[in-house]
Amino acid sequence: MPIARNQILITIDGVKDLSEKGIAFRCRYELVGFTDDGKPRYQCIYLREGEPEAILVSTRITPHGPEPRYFNIWPGLFKHHLEFGDGLSLIHISEPTRRTPIS
Repeated sequence: MPIARNQILITIDGVKDLSEKGIAFRCRYELVGFTDDGKPRYQCIYLREGEPEAILVSTRITPHGPEPRYFNIWPGLFKHHLEFGDGLSLIHISEPTRRTPIS
């Protein structure tokens, strides 16, 4: 059963805006499932001081509302992190989450 959390939505344009304004943020990548061929899929969560977690969603809105963006680990997640991440290196930990270290 999913855990209830206080979260908001953010698009790539919102992430670009944070970067342009120099607003500090961190990224967390959560395992959300697997593809049909068994590869892990992740969603990106943006973290800012004093703000709720922000789930990355598609810029296009579907008839059912905004859809979360999901990434396969390679090349999707790494490519996204290099372009829109927090500037820290990705590290692998044994639990089913990919995250960057938080100071």
